[in-house]
Amino acid sequence: MNEENVTVQDPETRETPILGKFKNVDALAHAYSELEAEFTRRSQKLKAYEEAAGAEAAKGSDPEALFRAVTENKEVRARVVNDYLQSLRSGAPLLGSTGAGVTAPVKKPKSIAEAGALALGYLRETKQ
Repeated sequence: MNEENVTVQDPETRETPILGKFKNVDALAHAYSELEAEFTRRSQKLKAYEEAAGAEAAKGSDPEALFRAVTENKEVRARVVNDYLQSLRSGAPLLGSTGAGVTAPVKKPKSIAEAGALALGYLRETKQ
């Protein structure tokens, strides 16, 4: 080894690193390794959240998965059925206010001949 290449620095002239709130270089190195570990944990969590969001988005595009999700949730199923029934534009209610089925409107004959035809039709239906 050459003596020219080896330089010995005087401890008083050596530059000291700026450590800020850390007491020494070891404390700074330890804090850095903890920070790096925390960053890794957060990155892994973020990746898991992104994958879960991607899986949820994939479910929305699959009709069978969407159907299963709707039929398994009672509140969603009830809302879908109610929205569908509201969208029907037939104007005829499915049930009356008492819960009984809605009956056909009463036919009132305008003549005696029409009344006789209605009565014969009714009698023929009850015999069969």
